[in-house]
Amino acid sequence: MFMKKLISNVSMIGAMIALLAFSLTASAAGPRPQRGDVTGATPDTYNAGWVTGVSQDGGAKGQSIQLGDHSTDASDFAYYSFRNWWDHDLADVKKIRASFIAATGTVNNGGSPRFSLELDVNADGNFDCPELGPCVADAVIFLDPAWCGDAVAGGWVESDFTGDKTDCTIFDSAKASYTSDGDGTAWSKVVAAYPDAKVWFMFLIQDATTGSNYVDRIKLDSAFFTNNR
Repeated sequence: MFMKKLISNVSMIGAMIALLAFSLTASAAGPRPQRGDVTGATPDTYNAGWVTGVSQDGGAKGQSIQLGDHSTDASDFAYYSFRNWWDHDLADVKKIRASFIAATGTVNNGGSPRFSLELDVNADGNFDCPELGPCVADAVIFLDPAWCGDAVAGGWVESDFTGDKTDCTIFDSAKASYTSDGDGTAWSKVVAAYPDAKVWFMFLIQDATTGSNYVDRIKLDSAFFTNNR
């Protein structure tokens, strides 16, 4: 089960250790979906897909995305991409929300699962972050429910990455962190840090998990993902 980490309740050393662990995990080597593989086609996925019977909405027909369904191989590594949500200004993004729950017995380590939001920072129409190695001119924003989420009924964690003003921290590939402070959201600070950026690509990923995670009620601006249609 996800546990919300409250930075104010840990020591400076503990926070530094947690941030280092997150940074190492989030930049771990491994395959990732590519925008070019999704354009005009189905989502690019690996060990992930829509399942029926697990949903925050309840009922036997409710659906969610399962990360780690072993549909590709026996590993727990998984990702699921979102098509047709790119090339708009980062400043125009108003809503990124989702609900998460870990399957029984699942162990999630730092940074997994999460949304990875790839940014074309200089808006040059390219994404300069190699598969292996650090980003060159662009960046990845890590949206992690363990650092930005509220526990609700049924074991679910609801994350409002763009609207949470009370207790939300967002990290990026430059190892910077952005934290809500009551007056402003963590998201507003991300936008301020990347004023000219455009959205390049978005995907869900688990890369430091043993087991499966379910993701439901995904809201990307006006697009609402609640089933596989």
